[in-house]
Amino acid sequence: MPSVPACFRPPVSLALLALAASLLPLPGRAAPKHASCPSSPAARHVVLEQGWRGQGADQKPLARLRQERWTADGTVEGTVFERSGQTFLQFRYTGTWRPIGTCRVRLERITPDAGPTGRDEAEAVLDSIGRPRYSLSLAAGSTITGIWRQQTDAACTSTTLAGTVLSQQQGLSWNGGWRPNAVVQRETWSGGAVQGVALSSYAGRVETASYSGTIEVNADCLAMVVQRDSEGVPYNYRAIVMADGSGYLYLQEDPNDLTIGWLERDG
Repeated sequence: MPSVPACFRPPVSLALLALAASLLPLPGRAAPKHASCPSSPAARHVVLEQGWRGQGADQKPLARLRQERWTADGTVEGTVFERSGQTFLQFRYTGTWRPIGTCRVRLERITPDAGPTGRDEAEAVLDSIGRPRYSLSLAAGSTITGIWRQQTDAACTSTTLAGTVLSQQQGLSWNGGWRPNAVVQRETWSGGAVQGVALSSYAGRVETASYSGTIEVNADCLAMVVQRDSEGVPYNYRAIVMADGSGYLYLQEDPNDLTIGWLERDG
């Protein structure tokens, strides 16, 4: 390669300045900062989980409501209401939680439905103040996500629910196979009793029905809801009431209908 004539060679000092300038960050291109979250506090949580478990002919819809307490030493204790296909279960469990990265935690729960290992694993992402918000099951053969709400430590009574609550949810009905349905509800609670109206769609067949019912609430906010519509059809649910009165979550027990939902107080 021919050499460059001396008259065209830049002075050494200019060459060094050019090199240094090339190493400086461009304006507006600052290095990205990694988000950070505070440690997740010891608290009580409510979790709505929904998805599918199994494969092929063995695949079943799965839905769960959990209420669990995290302690500062990393232990978990809770109660779960679960629907696996047409089967309803309720059980207590223990486990652990631990940070695994930026704004993430790993959960390991010991449960009777977790297969040979007895261990049900999941990961959750945290919000900016360290609360779990969404989770994903790590169980083989499962596709299950969770939505989290923090539960206060106040006790619940049958009057914790008061006023109007609204909801929409998509569920499943059994008729030789699982078929989707959708429900929109508006109901009013007073003194442990409810009056409401439900708009339902079963594969495009729309129904409107009024209903009434009652709730039995334990101090720990776990509850049972029994409702009957205007045609006399009964509906049975397990529920978790939010101790701050903001609403409740329910899971249907009736074998041929699987609905799980969050009913939120209006105002």
